Amino acid sequence: MKTKLFALLIFFALPLISNAQQINDEIKLIQSAFGMEKRALVEQYMALPADSPFWPVYEAYEVERRELMKERVFIINEYLEKLPKLTEADADALAMKAMKNNAGLNGLTAKHYKKIKKSIGAINAAKFVQLENYVQNTILLAITERLPFIGEL
Repeated sequence: MKTKLFALLIFFALPLISNAQQINDEIKLIQSAFGMEKRALVEQYMALPADSPFWPVYEAYEVERRELMKERVFIINEYLEKLPKLTEADADALAMKAMKNNAGLNGLTAKHYKKIKKSIGAINAAKFVQLENYVQNTILLAITERLPFIGEL
């Protein structure tokens, strides 16, 4: 499952940084396609019935997570635009935005973990967090590996 997930994430994550002109359209397209694939992976891994109280909590989580990931794409786009002539102020602002976004994703997972744990128990909630962390880290790694470091241009 991990190999399939990684290939899927690479396919959907990498276009985010390749075509900055159409970023909003691409975000919508990628989130739509990836959301369906991700849901299928979550269904397979969690193995919960369709009427499980987990699914409404998952859907609420996904709505908020998509917004945070959209913000992350805008941060990456801004970074790429400013990188050739990055100033101290730009670097500081981008670092602060990135840290705030990371904290938002972590806070979102913690907030929904409590709800998931209440609905399906701690083991299944931890199972979801494990999968979600894997997915998010894989996406972040795929994108980060393609981004130039400050000073490389």
